[in-house]
Amino acid sequence: MKNASIAALVACTFLCGCSNQQVYDAAAGWRQAECNKLLDEAARTRCLATANQDYDAYRKQQ
Repeated sequence: MKNASIAALVACTFLCGCSNQQVYDAAAGWRQAECNKLLDEAARTRCLATANQDYDAYRKQQ
């Protein structure tokens, strides 16, 4: 399932001409779902804080 999601995002980027921000925003639900799989609450909270970061904050961090 994870590989299929990544493949879909890559395909969207190349076939649809999606911007980096559109791909980042489209992956938000996937990132949140991955964080929710974590059993440790503190780790899940840190993960969600990163996953819910807006694109501009993400770019500044990069």
